[in-house]
Amino acid sequence: MLKKVKETIKKHNMLDMEDTVIVAVSGGPDSVALLKILNMISNEYKLSLVIAHFNHGLRGKESDGEETFVRNLSESMRITFESEYMDLPILIKEKRKSIEDICRNARYKFLEKVRKNYKADKIALGHNLDDQAETVVMKFLRGSGMEGLRGILPVRDRIYIRPLISVTRGEISTFLKKEEIKYVTDSTNIENIYLRNRIRNRLIPELRENYNPRLEENLGHMADIIRTENDYIKTTVEKVLTTWGVDQDKDDIRIKVPELVKLHEAIQWRAIKVLLQYCSHSKKGIGYIHVKSVMELIAGSSPSATVNLPFDLEVRREYDFLVIAKKKPVKYTEFCYNVKIPGTVNIKELGIKANFDLIEKTPALNFNSNSAVFMDYEEISFPLIVRNAIPGDRIQPFGMKGSKKLKSFFIDEKIPENRRKEIPLVVDQKSVLWIFGMRLSKRVKITDKTRKVVKVEIV
Repeated sequence: MLKKVKETIKKHNMLDMEDTVIVAVSGGPDSVALLKILNMISNEYKLSLVIAHFNHGLRGKESDGEETFVRNLSESMRITFESEYMDLPILIKEKRKSIEDICRNARYKFLEKVRKNYKADKIALGHNLDDQAETVVMKFLRGSGMEGLRGILPVRDRIYIRPLISVTRGEISTFLKKEEIKYVTDSTNIENIYLRNRIRNRLIPELRENYNPRLEENLGHMADIIRTENDYIKTTVEKVLTTWGVDQDKDDIRIKVPELVKLHEAIQWRAIKVLLQYCSHSKKGIGYIHVKSVMELIAGSSPSATVNLPFDLEVRREYDFLVIAKKKPVKYTEFCYNVKIPGTVNIKELGIKANFDLIEKTPALNFNSNSAVFMDYEEISFPLIVRNAIPGDRIQPFGMKGSKKLKSFFIDEKIPENRRKEIPLVVDQKSVLWIFGMRLSKRVKITDKTRKVVKVEIV
């Protein structure tokens, strides 16, 4: 077994010379075997080892007995020992999470604290090939994709290492017996209240006996293959998002739909999942149903639509753009201001102002820009107001006969629905005269007969 573990360490570059390694030791056979092997190769790699034991307090005296056992083991091996006790039964009452999640999060938080205190390079965990097989089966039963079926990673974040990931529990048991090494047994491992235990104690033995005697080994190989292919897809997606200039730290991410749909469907799905994770507050929990909703939004006939997802996410189709955003409070409110000429309208909801002046000199016919327009004073049906859009608004754009619904205009101009209320309008008693920065009504155009001119300018 020692040879196999050393091959695993070398294959995955788990250790470097003179590493300081925090060894997570519960007192069970796997973690004790891990500690023993790392101690056996410590001279070869010039390792500095620190034992870390987390007492979760779930099993009362049994948990305390495990801590005492590991403490005594550390003293006999002359290895530094660190432990922490947490009253998880109280924590479980306070947090609405599963016992497994609470224990896992608390344990990893403790290990990370020890690593920082000792400025350690690695944290070694005792997961083995049987754990890998159980994880793959559990993920399969839950309908996971490649990221789930890749199983337990041999190395994670270049910190967490699992040197025993290629050896079975049987091999570990044989090793411990041969080396005459004692360990403790967790009584909850035989209880079938947890899904993993039911898979371990019931399903795996059934599959091994009646379907595949080399089940663990084959599932381990499958996880290796999927992990390699998943790494390729992950790298490909990262390159694509970098090419698109995606900034994962922004609250709103915009990508071009035509560019997205050019990609292979597998890359599309993974890219959407990654983008949702970027914008999600929790960074976790994004699954098939969420990605499928976004893909249906992209493939749908509506060029302007929105999908609301959990984790405070909102995904919008804005014509040729897909916008993935963290939900925010609506920035605008309804506004309506009376206009005096001359005078200035302060649209405080949008942080902009508009000056209205009556000028004597007639400008070049219908000279207008995005920030200033000129209207025939005598064609305006006063009073004049500035407000945002309301249902039924119409405008008579240059170049067309009759009037057009403002909604249709926005659709033609590909203005996203969520932005239409943010565009101010200059309106008289008949219709919309100017859509700020976009279009002037033909009804108030300057002609040879124009005598008085109203100038409107955004400042």
